[in-house]
Amino acid sequence: MKRQTRLSQAAMVLSLVLMFGLLISPFVSSQAAENYQLAILGTTDMHQNLLPYDYMSDEPNEEVGISKIYTLIEEQRSKKKNTILLSAGDIIQGSLIGDYEYRINPLAEGETQTIVEAYNFAEYKAVSVGNHELQDFPLWFFERALEGAEFDWLSANIKKYETDELYLKPYEVYEKDLGGRSIKIGVISFLPPQTFNWGRDHLDGNLYFKPIIEQAEKYIPELNKKSDIIIVAAHTGLAAGYRDETENAGYFLSKIEGVDAMVLGHDHIEFPGGYEDFEGVDNELGTVNGVPVVMAGSWGSALGVIDLDLEYREGWNISGFNVELIKNDETVESHPKIEELAQEVHQGTLDYIRTPVAETDKYLTSYFVRVKDSAITQVINDAQLRYGENFIASNPEYQDYGLLAAAASFRFGREGPRDYTRIEREIRVSDITDIYMYPNEIRIVELNGEQVLNWLEHSAKNFNQIDPDSPERQELINWDLSGSYYDILEGIEYEIDITQPEGQRIVNATFQGEPLSAEQNFLVITNNHRAAGGGDFPHLDGETIIYRTATTHQELLIEHIDTYGIGDASFNWRIKPFEHEGDLIVRTHPEGKEYIEERNLYFLEFLEIDSDGWGIYRYNFNSI
Repeated sequence: MKRQTRLSQAAMVLSLVLMFGLLISPFVSSQAAENYQLAILGTTDMHQNLLPYDYMSDEPNEEVGISKIYTLIEEQRSKKKNTILLSAGDIIQGSLIGDYEYRINPLAEGETQTIVEAYNFAEYKAVSVGNHELQDFPLWFFERALEGAEFDWLSANIKKYETDELYLKPYEVYEKDLGGRSIKIGVISFLPPQTFNWGRDHLDGNLYFKPIIEQAEKYIPELNKKSDIIIVAAHTGLAAGYRDETENAGYFLSKIEGVDAMVLGHDHIEFPGGYEDFEGVDNELGTVNGVPVVMAGSWGSALGVIDLDLEYREGWNISGFNVELIKNDETVESHPKIEELAQEVHQGTLDYIRTPVAETDKYLTSYFVRVKDSAITQVINDAQLRYGENFIASNPEYQDYGLLAAAASFRFGREGPRDYTRIEREIRVSDITDIYMYPNEIRIVELNGEQVLNWLEHSAKNFNQIDPDSPERQELINWDLSGSYYDILEGIEYEIDITQPEGQRIVNATFQGEPLSAEQNFLVITNNHRAAGGGDFPHLDGETIIYRTATTHQELLIEHIDTYGIGDASFNWRIKPFEHEGDLIVRTHPEGKEYIEERNLYFLEFLEIDSDGWGIYRYNFNSI
C-alpha cells in the first residue's frame, strides 16, 4: 500500500505539474478518485480489567477497565461509519478476576473467561495472543478463551512442538464495505519469543516461538498479495534501546514493506508520546518510520485511534492519517452492558479478596523497595526460607547446602507514581496479591556461590552507575529494568557499589559471617518464572531446577502470614556508602514522606512532587 500524508501528496502532485505539465496528459487515469475513511480502534494489555476497580486495593479506579473503554468505542462508532476494533493482547490474566476464574472458581468445560465474553460483546475483529495468555496458567485456560471467542486469536510466531505447525492462524483478511466499495484489510500478529522462558513449565513440549522479524518477513509479503492494506496488531513494543529488540520489535516491523499501520502493546507504554524522540519516531504525528502507530497503555487506560484517509483510483492508496490516544478518566461513563456482564465474577472476586488473613500494626509499603531492604520482600523471603527448611528436612542429601531465597516487588511504579503496595491493619487476600501479584509457583534451584553472585550482579542493574564527582543530580534507579527483576537474596549479606559498572557491583558478600565461597553449594527458593528464564538471569534457564510444586506463592504467603505475621526487614543488603558531590535522587510515590517520618528513615529526604505526580526524594548516606 502506498502511504503518504495529505501534505506530502499535495507537494508531490504540485511538483509533477510544475515539472512536466501533466494536467491534461493522456497518461493520467480518467477515473476520478473516490475518497473513504477507516478508523482503526486499538486496545492492549487489558489484563482482565473488566470494570473500573482495583482489586488489590479493593477500591474503584476510574482510569481502568474495558467497561469504560467500550463507552469510548461506542462514541467513535457513532461518529465514524467505518471502524475496525483490534487488540494487541494480554487480556485473560492480570487482575484478580483471572486468578478467581482459574483457581478459586475454575472455569468448567464449555465456559470461557468473562473478559472474552466482553470482547465478544464489543465486537473485536482480532486479538493478538500476548505472553500472559500463555505463561501464567496451563494451556487449558487459554484454550477456553480460544473456544469461547467470537473474534480471531492471531499469532504468526507460535508453533506446535510435536508437529512444527503454527498453533494459530498467523493472519486474517477482513473484507469491509466502506460505503460503495469493499476493501480487504489484512491483520497479522506476533508476540515475544521470550514467552517460552517466562512460561517454560506450561509450554515446554507443547509450544515454541519463532523470532518476530523472521516470521514477519515470511508472512507479510504473503498477506500483502491478499490485502489492500495491512495492519500489524502485535504484542510487542517499539524497542529502540528499551529492553531487548527481539522482545519489542515494533520499530523493525515498521520497516517491512507493506505494513500500513500498527496497534502495539506489551510495554504498557502509551504512544504517541510515551517514548523519547529518536530516529524515525515522531511523537507528535504518532509515526514510526512513517507508519502510523498506536499503543494504548494498559488496563484500559486509553483507546488508540488511527484514522486513515483512503483513496481509490484503480487501486487503494492511503492519502492521509491521524493518530490519537483518547484517555480514560473520571469523565468517561462505565458502560452498563459490560457491568451487567461482569457482575457475577466481580462480586465473586470481591467476596474472595475480602477474606481476612491476619492483622498487623505495621504500615507496609513498597515505596522505597528499590533502594532499601523492605518488609514487603522480607515476608516473601521469610515464607520461602521456611518452605526451604522443610524441604531440606525431608531431603537430607541437601543438609550441607546453604539456603537462600529470592524475592522482588511487583508494584514499583510501573503504572505510574501511585502504583505501589500499601497495607495497613487488617491483612486480607487482596493484600496478599498486592504483595505478590502473580500466581507464580514455587521452584528450588541448585547453584554454587559464584552463580549466586552472578544472580546478584544481574539484579544490581536496578541501579544507574553513579559518578561521585558529578555536581549534577543523578537518579539512583535504572527505570529501564523492571522492578520485578530487582531480586533481593535473603540468607547472605552483601553491599552494592553503584559507582561501578554493571557486573562489578556486588562487594563484601558473606554467608553465615564468612566471605561467600565460590564453591559453596546453595539451594535458592524462587518462582517458576525466574527459575525458567524470566528476566534472563544467568544460570536460570530451567536446567538448575531441582524441585517443582504447584503450590503458589500466594498460597504460601497466606499460610505463613496467618501463622507468623509480618516481620521487619533484616537489612541484609545495602547500597555501599560513598562520598558524592551532587544529589542522589529517588523517584517514587508522592506520599513517601509520611512513610519516612513514621519509620525514621532520615537518609531519605522529601524534596518535591514533580509535574508528572512523582515524589522526588534525596538519598543521603551521611544520615544512615
